[in-house]
Amino acid sequence: MLNRFFGSNAHTYLHLFGLSGIAIGIPLNKVVMSIGMMFVVLNLILEGNFKNYYQNLKTNKAYLFILGFFLLHVFSILWSSNFEYYIDDLRVKLPLLVLPTVIVAKPILKDLHIKIILWCFTISTLLISLINFLSYQQVFAERVYQDVRGMSLFSSHIRLSIIISMVIIILITFLRKKNIRLNTLLTIFIAWLMFYTIYSQVLSGIITLFAGLSIYTIIRLWNTRKWMLIPFFSISLFSIIYLLVWMFSPVEISKKDYLDIDLKTINGNEYVHVFKYISPVNNQPTHLYICNPEIHQNWSHYSEIPIDSLDKKGQPIKETLIRYLFSKNLRKDSVGLTQLSQTDVRRIEQGETNVHEKGFISRLYGVKYQIINSSDPNGHSLLQRMEFWKNGWQIFSKNIIIGVGSGDVQDEFNKQYTLNNSKLRVENRKRAHNYFLTILLTFGVIGFIYFVWMIAYFIRFNFQNTTMIGLLFMVIFLASFLVEDTIETQTGVTFFGLFYGLYSLKRERKKA
Repeated sequence: MLNRFFGSNAHTYLHLFGLSGIAIGIPLNKVVMSIGMMFVVLNLILEGNFKNYYQNLKTNKAYLFILGFFLLHVFSILWSSNFEYYIDDLRVKLPLLVLPTVIVAKPILKDLHIKIILWCFTISTLLISLINFLSYQQVFAERVYQDVRGMSLFSSHIRLSIIISMVIIILITFLRKKNIRLNTLLTIFIAWLMFYTIYSQVLSGIITLFAGLSIYTIIRLWNTRKWMLIPFFSISLFSIIYLLVWMFSPVEISKKDYLDIDLKTINGNEYVHVFKYISPVNNQPTHLYICNPEIHQNWSHYSEIPIDSLDKKGQPIKETLIRYLFSKNLRKDSVGLTQLSQTDVRRIEQGETNVHEKGFISRLYGVKYQIINSSDPNGHSLLQRMEFWKNGWQIFSKNIIIGVGSGDVQDEFNKQYTLNNSKLRVENRKRAHNYFLTILLTFGVIGFIYFVWMIAYFIRFNFQNTTMIGLLFMVIFLASFLVEDTIETQTGVTFFGLFYGLYSLKRERKKA
């Protein structure tokens, strides 16, 4: 329609404008994403080239796969009972249908147009990461943060970490041998985003970035220096095994080494000595020299958060205090409390448990502490996930063939938690946080096989067309699926739908 008034390419440029807006909105907020989707749909309707749309859609196998996957959600109402939850789930999953549909119906075939969308996505992410970091450093205004993972102001820190992994991959593929100025700029961007990923301590971001960079390196070595593949595999495998062995190695202590410890404080009050909690930093028990009366009596002099309450990470603040005092080699009594500075108290309130280790190393030690002291999963991301996975697998084992349907997932989790007398508090009783497991328990083995088939076809399609970004996009999402329900939020679904649609198209080019 608009071509008559503004030229033959009016709808093409509007289409590009709308998709670029969606790309900007993915790391920004849901409103921009939603407006962008409504814009591209309206543009297609106004153009009205429905016969051509239909022809493009029916001949694109990758699109037919994603259409079938969405229809699987639609038809699961036949074996779901919670209609309200089912409708809400379909609403969230709608971009999974809309974006591939509009992109495949009106294909983006020019390499320049693809790069415009990718640059919009990249620049938006770069700006948001910079705003987040400067805000966290109190440059703009004073703001209270629970911890560094709350640094993400515009979207979930987990989703943003996965988005940043994708942007790093995009920037790497933009590097060109003979363009020194461009390469310098791109290298600065890549270094900044890698720093941000490490600084933010989001393990999902570390996992997805590692997966994306590893596959990229393997592909590059295969094409250029095959002899380096064996050393690369060896170093990578050794590093992963070493980290896992260190992480999951049990730590044991002997009480005989602690026979001469003091039994009373300087004030004559009795100490409590508990040996079952062990620090992964020095393999020493963290809960020695605890005087509960002195802690309860004196903590209110230092902090407004009651000692029997939670810190800003949702952990019992008393446990945070005990571990923090241990890291400073202080006893957990009135004397130990007097050695805390205002900075120490603020860090304890924010949920920091170690005065020495910071950043990503601190995060690793925190995860290991969870593993070797696993009596209470609440407030510990890994232990909570292990509880999610255990209950999710039990739900699947009772609904193997077709699952429970998209409407009943949370209801079934609630029932299973109750049945198992789970230690998780009600507010922590969430879904699987593993998308492979989510597919299994939602649609059973039949749905899972279809899902794997869809992903395998997409990977094969991009591999055959040597489309590096499309291939690594799926690698990053597959890595995220191990620890997150990535396609269960609007940001995740829109992110997946946009890139799935863009890289379902066969273009006559070598890279994009």
